[in-house]
Amino acid sequence: MTIQKDILHWLLLFSLGDGLYGTQVSYIREIVQDREKNPLPGAPDFIPGIINIRSDVIKVIDIRRIIPLGEERAKKKIIVFIPEDIHSTRFGILVDEVYGIMEIPDKVISYLDRSDTKIQNNFMLGFIKISLDTFLHQNGRQYASGNDDLVWIDFEDLIKTIIDGDQADSIVFRLTALFNPQYLLSGEWKKSAGK
Repeated sequence: MTIQKDILHWLLLFSLGDGLYGTQVSYIREIVQDREKNPLPGAPDFIPGIINIRSDVIKVIDIRRIIPLGEERAKKKIIVFIPEDIHSTRFGILVDEVYGIMEIPDKVISYLDRSDTKIQNNFMLGFIKISLDTFLHQNGRQYASGNDDLVWIDFEDLIKTIIDGDQADSIVFRLTALFNPQYLLSGEWKKSAGK
């Protein structure tokens, strides 16, 4: 009799606004401190500028420039994505805090039904109940069960949408659905998008 090991997902945990999020580490190149950005003429408002990291130019995305995210905090980190190839545009996203990598068993994930057309466009893969406090005070990367809601983000889809200029109009709706669904339901995002 063989014992089947549970499938584990290695997710980088971070916060943005009032939410707690995770994404697969395979899409992350590195995490750097926030820094002064050089303006990029003609860029959308949600790209406040570029930074240089070891001769690489990184376009920085600031979600707060698209939708309200609760109390404004000083952005502390930039999560830099792995480019698709050496010619791809490099992106990073501003977040409030990065907490580390948690090994999450597949069996504790509540997956979204991405075939449902009502929810497939919000970059979410699923939800996980964790204890951030327990995780932060333990040695290692083990899953810590608790009552904190963690949203698993599909960074691959997010990156492709940002890079694809033809999908630029949908980015506001999709990011709002992910990071501030109450704002989306209020209809206020339509007024902001129409500026």
